[in-house]
Parts: sequence; structure tokens; C-alpha cells
Amino acid sequence: MKKLFVFVAAVTFSTSVLAGNISENKNMKATQNQMMDTKPVENILQNEDMQRLHRDMTLYAISELGMEARVKMMTKEGRAYHKALEQREKNTAG
Repeated sequence: MKKLFVFVAAVTFSTSVLAGNISENKNMKATQNQMMDTKPVENILQNEDMQRLHRDMTLYAISELGMEARVKMMTKEGRAYHKALEQREKNTAG
């Protein structure tokens, strides 16, 4: 019975956190767009910390080091870095 209660509490908590992230996502997109407008793509891509985190994230995948890098990339700067990478890929591909 105790395990069931803990499981239900964990599911409820994770669902509420997910719902909170979804509602904040709209505000994050507006913030990201502003950030992309104010900083040129190349300046964002020059950030050595973001480069290191992205390299760790891709190199170590789902290991502990890779997951820590993923968590650190979930900031405004990290999201802007990924958006800049995507934009650079679109520019070079097109």
C-alpha cells in the first residue's frame, strides 16, 4: 500500500511539473525569439561553455555526464545555442 501511494504521488508530481513546463513554453518561445533578434547567431555559437556542454551532451549521450550536460543546456542560453545551431544548419544547407 505504501509503494502504491509513493507511485501515485510521483506520477501526480511529474504530471504537474510537465503541465507547468507546457504553460511556460509559450513565454519561452517569445524570449528565445527576442534573444535571437538581439544577438547575431555567430556570437551565440562562440560561447565556449555552450560548445563544451553541447559536445558532452552529444558525445556521452545518456550517460551521467551526458545527462548533466542536457540539464545544464535547458536554460535560455542553451536553447538559444541550439536554435542558432539549427539556423546555421539551415543557412548552410539552403
